[in-house]
Amino acid sequence: MSNGIIILGATGPAGEMLARDLCAADHKVWVMMRSDERKKEFEDMGATVVIGDAMDRDAMFSATQQAADACDTVVNLIGGSPMNPPESWPDYTGNVNAIDAAVGAGIGRFIFVTSVGTGSSWQYVPAEAFTRPILELKTKAEEHLHESGLRYCIIKPGGLWHSEQVSAEDEPLVTENDSVRGILDRTQLVRIIGQVLADTKGRTDGKALYAVTYKINVFEGDATPFEF
Repeated sequence: MSNGIIILGATGPAGEMLARDLCAADHKVWVMMRSDERKKEFEDMGATVVIGDAMDRDAMFSATQQAADACDTVVNLIGGSPMNPPESWPDYTGNVNAIDAAVGAGIGRFIFVTSVGTGSSWQYVPAEAFTRPILELKTKAEEHLHESGLRYCIIKPGGLWHSEQVSAEDEPLVTENDSVRGILDRTQLVRIIGQVLADTKGRTDGKALYAVTYKINVFEGDATPFEF
C-alpha cells in the first residue's frame, strides 16, 4: 500500500475543490462516485475514478478494494441534504459502509467530515433546527468510526458556504470546543483537510475538530485554537 488518498463525496463543491488541489500538488488521488457521468472531468484533473454507490454495501467494498493497493487514507465528505427524501440520506448507512469498507480493505486512516452539531455538540443544536435528523444520523456514524479501529480524525465544519471575499489570510477558528457554532467557507474547509492530511505526528488522531469562520462564530467558554 502507498500513500494515495481516496476521496468520497468528491462531486460535491468541497470534495471537488479538494480533489483539484491534491491533484495539482501531485498527490495520488482516487475518487469514488456513484456514476461515470463526471468521470472524464476528474480524470482530466489527474485522479483515478472508481464507481461505487455508498448506499450499496457490496459496491462500496468492491470500489474501495480497487484503490487499496494505492491508498492508505480515506477522506469522507459523504452527506445528504434535508431537501431530499430521508430514505436517500447516506449519513448513517452510506458512512458506515464507507468505514467498514476501509477496514475490510486494510486502509488505515479515515478523515471524516461531518458537521457542527454532531456527537457531544448535539446539546447545542436548537430544537427547531431542520438539520437535526441528519445530524443524528451523522452522530451514529461517528460512533461507528470510534469503534472501527481505524486511525481517524473527525472534522466538524459549521454551515458551509462560499464567498469570493475569503482569502488565504482569513484564518478560521479550529478548536476542540464542542459548543462552537457558525459558518465556514468551503475553501477554508479544504485547507483544514489539507492540514490534517499533512499531520505526520499523530496530533489529529482521535480528535474531533470544530471549524468556523473566525470572525463569525458563537461558543461558550474557552475556544483555544487547535495546534496542528
